[in-house]
Amino acid sequence: MATLSARMRAVNRDLALRFQPKSITNALHIARESDMFLISPAYAQAAGGSSTGAIMQMAPLALIFVVFYFFLIRPQQKKAKETKAMLEAVRRGDRVVTGGGIIGTVAKVVNNDEVLIDIADNTRVRVVRSTIVNVLAKTAPAAGAKDNGGDSGASDDAAKDETKDGAKAGG
Repeated sequence: MATLSARMRAVNRDLALRFQPKSITNALHIARESDMFLISPAYAQAAGGSSTGAIMQMAPLALIFVVFYFFLIRPQQKKAKETKAMLEAVRRGDRVVTGGGIIGTVAKVVNNDEVLIDIADNTRVRVVRSTIVNVLAKTAPAAGAKDNGGDSGASDDAAKDETKDGAKAGG
């Protein structure tokens, strides 16, 4: 057993001497060649950088913002403005549709937030103005009358009585 280990030591010593580099520069060259395929070199970039590179990186982001503005934000703002104008123009006599699908005629504008709607004979519903989704038919304003939204309750009742009396006499 001792001879085998001595023999192995002698073989290892011969191999080590045979493949041992002759100089330190030769050793570094061999080390570089062996590591060449394992590690890619990392080169330093220029410190200043160019402004065109930064602009080109921001261009897709700016393009996305422009597309979002013209296809999403602007139409939504336009629709909101139209809806607000429609709700402000609601007055007595207009046929409207509420968010719940109820169709009726505006009987009275209670205040800036509420409207009284006739949905059937002797059936009035008080709804919030913002729940009105669509105006089906607009009434023309009376000649010489102020557009006060039908807030005069006494004159409204008198006008209804005259209409009922006229309908009874005519029919």
